[in-house]
Amino acid sequence: MTATGHGEPPARATAAGDRPTTTEADAHRTTTDSGARRATTDSSARPAATDSSSRPATTDTGARPAATDPNTHPTTKPPSAARRSLRGRLRTAAWLLPLAVVTVLVTARALTAYVPPDLHTSRVPLRGELHYALLVAHIATATVAVLTGLAQSWPWLRRRSPAAHRWTGRAYFFAGAFPSALVGIPVIVLTPLGLSNQASLAVLDALWLLTGIAGYRAARQRRYADHRVWMIRNYALTLVAVTSRLIQPLFEYLVAAQLTDPVSYAGDALAAGHDIAGATAWTALVLQLIAAECLLRRRAGKAARRRATRTAPPHRAQPSAPTPVTSDVSA
Repeated sequence: MTATGHGEPPARATAAGDRPTTTEADAHRTTTDSGARRATTDSSARPAATDSSSRPATTDTGARPAATDPNTHPTTKPPSAARRSLRGRLRTAAWLLPLAVVTVLVTARALTAYVPPDLHTSRVPLRGELHYALLVAHIATATVAVLTGLAQSWPWLRRRSPAAHRWTGRAYFFAGAFPSALVGIPVIVLTPLGLSNQASLAVLDALWLLTGIAGYRAARQRRYADHRVWMIRNYALTLVAVTSRLIQPLFEYLVAAQLTDPVSYAGDALAAGHDIAGATAWTALVLQLIAAECLLRRRAGKAARRRATRTAPPHRAQPSAPTPVTSDVSA
């Protein structure tokens, strides 16, 4: 028993000696398990990091259409509208200013023969003092029509001062075109420049009266579009006197080239003068009527284009399709 008793301590020692080996293995397992756990924890954290990093991309992709939407301000005026308006005013001034200068100069030169009134300086052959008085009255009222018509042609007056435009229009019709056309009837009858010249002046006078009355009636009835059309034609007829004085030298040259021709004029200066007056009056009348209709057609075309632009639906650019978001397979 004593031997057996003395033998137990070595057995416990052996057991105690085995325990460190077991403890090292257990520690190795624990270390391996803890390392595996850390690896598992790290690997499980990676998808979360991947998800968190992918969220801003998803947010940015969805925000792209709103950031690039071209219709944020659909009613904003295009920047080129001011330049187009300026070009339009410059184009109007390009033909209106030369017209005003030429009209004033030609009218002033024509008035030098009748201001002050003198029978001997008249450019029209006279039949007496009554004829001269009617001629001066016709020329004076026609001058009022020419100058007030120029003011009416200026777009600035119509837009900025409608009241001045109305009063200038009344002066044009009641102190200019209408009385001048009425006084022109006896003047045409008394003018001794041939039947062709008298016929052209009669047609001019009739058209001048008719277009003026039509324009005045349209204004009274507030048909302003028709009023503008008729008054453009009426003022074109007013400027026949200016155009005839501009083209008369051309016909004088053409007739003078044939004056000595025995078949054409045979030296007859009176017949040549009648032809010059008749050809000048008819040509000026036709040219002014053509110019008026060309201007009216141009204005009608512009008005049609403006109406088409206003009624056309606004062009809206289609927003770009959002980029499809693909799910993260690794998550």
